[in-house]
Amino acid sequence: MIKISENAKTPSFEWTNFYMKFADKLLEYKNDRTNLIKLIDKVFDKSNLKNPFMENGELFDDICPFTVFSAFNRQIKMNNRITILKNIKEIFEIDEIVPSEFEGVTFVPPIFTRFFPKKSQRKEDDISNLWDLFEAAINYADNPSEINKITFIRNFDKVSAQYGIKWNITIVLYWIRPYSYLNLDEPNREYLLKEDSLYRDNILNISNLKNPPNGNIYLDIIDVCKEMFKNPDNPHHSFPELSYEALKLWKNKKKKTNINKDEELALKKTVQEHDEKYKESKYEKYTKEDFLEEVFMNEKQYNTLVNLLTMKKNLILQGPPGVGKTFVAKRLAYSIIGERDTERVTMIQFHQSYSYEDFILGYRPKEDGFELKTGPFYEFCKKASNDPNRKYFFIIDEINRGNISKIFGELLMLIEKDKRGEEIKLLYTDELFTVPENLYIIGTMNTADRSIAIIDYALRRRFSFFDLKPAFESEKFETNVIEKNSNPKFKALINTIKDLNKEISRDDSLGEGFQIGHSYFCPNGGSVPNEWLENIVEYEIIPLLKEYWYDNQDKLNDWIKELKGVIK
Repeated sequence: MIKISENAKTPSFEWTNFYMKFADKLLEYKNDRTNLIKLIDKVFDKSNLKNPFMENGELFDDICPFTVFSAFNRQIKMNNRITILKNIKEIFEIDEIVPSEFEGVTFVPPIFTRFFPKKSQRKEDDISNLWDLFEAAINYADNPSEINKITFIRNFDKVSAQYGIKWNITIVLYWIRPYSYLNLDEPNREYLLKEDSLYRDNILNISNLKNPPNGNIYLDIIDVCKEMFKNPDNPHHSFPELSYEALKLWKNKKKKTNINKDEELALKKTVQEHDEKYKESKYEKYTKEDFLEEVFMNEKQYNTLVNLLTMKKNLILQGPPGVGKTFVAKRLAYSIIGERDTERVTMIQFHQSYSYEDFILGYRPKEDGFELKTGPFYEFCKKASNDPNRKYFFIIDEINRGNISKIFGELLMLIEKDKRGEEIKLLYTDELFTVPENLYIIGTMNTADRSIAIIDYALRRRFSFFDLKPAFESEKFETNVIEKNSNPKFKALINTIKDLNKEISRDDSLGEGFQIGHSYFCPNGGSVPNEWLENIVEYEIIPLLKEYWYDNQDKLNDWIKELKGVIK
């Protein structure tokens, strides 16, 4: 594995050229994956090694480029790694020297070698999304144009939302373009944020690295590091150098805890410990304290939310646009579970044409007729039923946009707390179906949506309702947002929005349910430029006001003038 010692020679990072060339070659197979799978099988056959990319005795039916890279970046013997690379060089015609040293490379445990779920569990676009990110990452690294940046961020965020991705997507991006992308594994995160780190303050202005970043924040962190590489006091000037140093310190830290001093065994044990940790729980812990840290609520409000959900099993978070209804719903679920378990929290969005057939069960056309297909609620209920000792959360965004009676059908009765566990025959089958007791439903509702009629009584009777309001006056918003923003126009704009909300509340045709929420004004990181403020006002707030006061042009113009005047 990685050879690190205090007396080690200056690393050459010869692996970087081979890895980048192989990434370029892999991209040619984006639309020829069947052939790629056969070639990879040939590599392992020629290496006299078992092909890890098999399921039930057969080759994978599809594969992503990051999974291919994991073939030689797993926890395996060094001579096997080099043998695999030699055969990759030959079979894929890579015009680079096969590396023999891998300074600064993170080798992942076997649990991470596949970056997509099994066929029975994965979504249709999971693997295609990974290829799109792979291509976007290479394009942006080689040509950092604005359009390539936007494409990268979009694909990064899409992939980050997929099953089991988390931090490890940054590891594989580092593999394919090691001088362009930062590996945010645990050793690197710890190194960046240690007390005497040159990076610490600048990184913390962007993220505390407690949770995987979105694409925009990830690139901001990369830019900060690249800027720091220019500092003559910085001991390293590239991501491979940074990763090498971080891994070296990580190894030394393990020495101090009396782990075997032999370097190979020390590193191997470190990887195994990571493996065990992920076997124990592959999800990051998420507690009540984490909720209160992220959400602009106090402990009393949080306890009320939990009690309402426990009491009724069905809860609706209602409020004006921008108060973070969906954000709160997910984090409430995670905090009750105790970790960010995305397998036990799922979300869909209702719309006016959504039906029972979409939601629970219905016939769908296929080439030779129709087939009966299950919907997300049916599947999630089954999942929860098979795991009765753990809680599951089904989040319905914009719940009031759908016809509740039509969508739930005969199951509307079964979602009531005292009817949980009872069985009923489904519309299209003779199957006896039940909504399990360990399933909780959280809906979100935009109170400013004029297109929605009065709430269905059937919905109101079966759910508890909790009002979310703008948090501009909260102490947390003051300390976590306003005080961290050095742009004086930001605070002036917030004060104007507070006045605007008072005006909206007084308006007989609107009211408190139409106020403007705080989430419009929660930037990622610290201070924001004037352009950011202008974009929020021009493209978020003003369109909202035009919808509110479409019949009062004078009032609309006055407030547009007021808002624009504050940020000039």
